[in-house]
Amino acid sequence: MKRKVSITVADPAGNITIFVHDRFDRKHYPEVANQLLDMEELKGEQVAYIIDLEGKEGLPKMEMCGLEFCGNASRSFALMAAKAQGRKGNSVITVDVSGSDEPLDVEVNTDTNYTKIKMPKALRVFDEEIFGIPTQIADYGGIMHVVIKNIEATEETFNKYKDYINEKYNPPAMGVMFWDEKTETLAPVVYVKDVDTTYFEGSCGSGSTATATCFGLLKGEGEHHLSIPQPAGTIDTTCIVRNGVAEEVYIEGPVGLTDIIEAEVEIVE
Repeated sequence: MKRKVSITVADPAGNITIFVHDRFDRKHYPEVANQLLDMEELKGEQVAYIIDLEGKEGLPKMEMCGLEFCGNASRSFALMAAKAQGRKGNSVITVDVSGSDEPLDVEVNTDTNYTKIKMPKALRVFDEEIFGIPTQIADYGGIMHVVIKNIEATEETFNKYKDYINEKYNPPAMGVMFWDEKTETLAPVVYVKDVDTTYFEGSCGSGSTATATCFGLLKGEGEHHLSIPQPAGTIDTTCIVRNGVAEEVYIEGPVGLTDIIEAEVEIVE
């Protein structure tokens, strides 16, 4: 059955996210998402489903296709929700998003589309030697990120880490953050299990958070700022370390939003 759906395409630092305004049963999330991601004109890297944009039934709420957590999508959604509520200028809006155990506060400016989000704390951050190479791993429950340095971001290398992480930890989603110390740039690659998709992303909010967290912990106590250039944009981060714990981590930057547009998908009942 063909069905027209209303979507908004968000561009937070190049991590193109397609937001679906229509309600779908979760069983249809993957098939709808895969069709939208196949539409080359949208240039989408991930899909999110809006449950309640204005917060009429509580907080504004959305779910990622694989029910994972995504920082870029969360701050984009917060901006959309603030605009839907008619907010003007600077404000703080609280949103309910998949993959986070608690609601998240997002600073938004509806005039400039600038956003700043306090990201969830990692459940744990630990060192592990993988394939003989020291790595740092940040586990957020909904997604687990491996931060590695000075290794080329190839599909073959990513798949080795993906297989290792999935077999040992089996997270809903995982990423490898390839950090180049010479150029101080990040190449984020993310795999989401439920939709079986791997993306060499334009940028990654949760991956930037993991990178800022890992590097902040290495630097020690205090407030650490790190600007993280990625293939399609830059995400600015702040990590505050207290008593050996990354207590607060923020990511920020502008978000581009399209008007609501229509797309057509095929639904198999």
